[in-house]
Amino acid sequence: MNRRKVVVIFMQIIFLLASVYLVYKILRAAQSKEKLNTSKQYLPSIELRKIDGSIFQTDSFKKTKKLLVINYFNPDCDHCQNMVHDMFRERAILKDVNWLMITSNTREKTKRFADSMNLSKLPGVTVLNDTALQFIKALGTVSVPSFYVYNNGTLLRKHSGECSIAYLLQP
Repeated sequence: MNRRKVVVIFMQIIFLLASVYLVYKILRAAQSKEKLNTSKQYLPSIELRKIDGSIFQTDSFKKTKKLLVINYFNPDCDHCQNMVHDMFRERAILKDVNWLMITSNTREKTKRFADSMNLSKLPGVTVLNDTALQFIKALGTVSVPSFYVYNNGTLLRKHSGECSIAYLLQP
């Protein structure tokens, strides 16, 4: 065989191998995305920290009869602050709801926010830190504010952005 034929055959083999590799990567990415979407349908098992530093696990809410609202927030977010004001206005309908407010900010900043907004006066509200970003790893990209509503560990609805409390709690 002459040199030119060898080079052509070699290039065809390289092209074939590159094509197979790209198909493999695309299929694997699609499979990972599907797995992530399926896992988002159920309450993730994650370990977070309360403001006092104690450990908090989401598993305790997988079998509860109360609705669970997970609110991913940022203390500096105006929309997040507006939602807290709405929570106080709608306090009566929150009495039968567990509400987890999760942020990736420092414990000190989170405590200042919780204290300044009087969150301890809202029944069923627990403020949590996720500095290890476990929540984001479990649910993918999350904007602030984001809301995930669960019943018995199964996702009922999710919402990104400011919205009414009544919308979140509707059956």
